[in-house]
Amino acid sequence: MDYELLRRLYDIDSFVGYTDDEIREISEGFDQIPNTLMDFWKTCGNTRELYTGSNDLWIDLEYRRNSNWLKADSKDYYYLIDENQHCYQAGIRREDMALQDPPVYIVEPLQGDKTREVGKAEKSLSAFLMGMLLYEAALSAGPFKYFYEDFIWYEEDDIAKIDTRLQKYPYHVYNWYSDRIDIYTMNEEALLYIMQGDEPNGTFSAKTEEALKRMGELIGEIGDNGQ
Repeated sequence: MDYELLRRLYDIDSFVGYTDDEIREISEGFDQIPNTLMDFWKTCGNTRELYTGSNDLWIDLEYRRNSNWLKADSKDYYYLIDENQHCYQAGIRREDMALQDPPVYIVEPLQGDKTREVGKAEKSLSAFLMGMLLYEAALSAGPFKYFYEDFIWYEEDDIAKIDTRLQKYPYHVYNWYSDRIDIYTMNEEALLYIMQGDEPNGTFSAKTEEALKRMGELIGEIGDNGQ
C-alpha cells in the first residue's frame, strides 16, 4: 500500500483508522483477516475523505451496519465494494482470508442468493485497493470535484500519445466494467482513466477548475468525445 500517495491525492492531513471494537464488528463472521486488510483498517479504515463522492459504494463499517444483502449473501466472500447499481461486487474468497495479501475477485449477484465469479480484479488486495481508490478519484471522488462529463473514445495510437503526456500509475483494476482500467495523472492535480477493451474509453477529473482546463488543453485533441 502506498499510503503516502493516497494521502497526497485525497488531500488528507492525517489518516483515521478503525478502533479494535470497530474491527471486530466489521470482520464479524470471518475468523481470519488478511494482514493487508487489517493494516488498511488500522491505518485509514475510518478516513472519510477516501469514501466521499465515490461513484461506487465502499463496503465500510457504516455500509455493513445498514446492508441486508450482506447479512444474507456474505457466505463465500468478504466484500469490499459494491457497484453503484448493485450489478456486481469485488471481494476476497473466504478460503483466501488466511493469506497475507490475497487476490480479489469480481462477483455478480444472481437470483436466489447465488453468485457468479466474473474474474480476478487484481492479484493482491493491496494492488486492488490502490487501483480502485485511484479509479474512484478519477471518477471525481474525494477532492477531484471537477469532472469532464463526456466519455472519450480512444484508438491504439491515441493511447500511445496519452502515454507520452501523462504519468501512468502501476495500479489497475480488472473485470470491472472492462478488461482492465488504467489510471493516469497530471501532477496529482488531475486524473484520467481508460477502460481497456474492444473500444477503449474513459474521462478525467481534477481538483480545481484550472487543473481541469489544463488537462483538457494537454490531451484535448486526443480521442473522440462525439462532439
